[in-house]
Amino acid sequence: MIKGLISRLKRWYAIPYLLLCIGVSVQSISHLLGDTGFSLSWLGAAVAVVPLVLFMTMVYSRPYSRVVRFIAIPVVMALLGAVLAVIEMRPLPTFYTLFFGVGGVLVYVFWYTYLDRSDNVLLRKGAQLPDFELTSLQGDVVSTSNFLGRQVLWVFFRGNWCPMCQAQLADLANEYDALRERGIEVVLVSPQNRERSAALQSRLGASMQFYVDDNNQAAHKLGIVHRYGVPLGILGYGQDTVLPTVLMTDEAGKLIYVDLTDNFRIRPRADALIEVLDEAWV
Repeated sequence: MIKGLISRLKRWYAIPYLLLCIGVSVQSISHLLGDTGFSLSWLGAAVAVVPLVLFMTMVYSRPYSRVVRFIAIPVVMALLGAVLAVIEMRPLPTFYTLFFGVGGVLVYVFWYTYLDRSDNVLLRKGAQLPDFELTSLQGDVVSTSNFLGRQVLWVFFRGNWCPMCQAQLADLANEYDALRERGIEVVLVSPQNRERSAALQSRLGASMQFYVDDNNQAAHKLGIVHRYGVPLGILGYGQDTVLPTVLMTDEAGKLIYVDLTDNFRIRPRADALIEVLDEAWV
């Protein structure tokens, strides 16, 4: 119940917060350009909030991923803006700076990006991958038993709407030849529809296999469903998605690698996965 409430709150955070910050940015810049007297407080509000708008716009408009937990520039600019705002202490711009600037960026870094993930007893190194079914882009239903006898890299991603997922898959596409040379098949799984996955496959160019997890049935079996994980305002994807998950299985279907990230901005890089493969098959 508590996790569901937290997930609902997070769903309401990103897009509405971005829209509010855009409004604050426009108002702050208007005051700086239009007022007869210069205001440190309005400058502080602009310094604190505008970089956040630019950062979030970049994140949601193009594939962008950082493999660190903290984003330095928005945090530093928010703190600098707070210093400027409190010197003059005009009520409205100071409130904007502290609430939307400092408060907003701290909420994003230390709360929003973290996933409400429980300990998963099914997905442990050495365990057998549970059986589940997926749908190919051609509409065929396949199960995990179809992949026995092959080494498989399973990547569960949230969908085309997620910029970190796009960056993760682009990284895998760049290293696809190196992965295939090591005899591993790359299987990408998402709850989004076949048309969206087909468009992403075409855009990436690599011959990675895309599958659809209809209604998150496989994610439910694996315990990796993200309730209310699709941000409000992202249309056509429903409310629930999958927790970003990367698995590797050997020919017998046993897990040799498990990555259950607790932060959606943190994904294993392709070169790190290649190192795991090299160590596993020595």
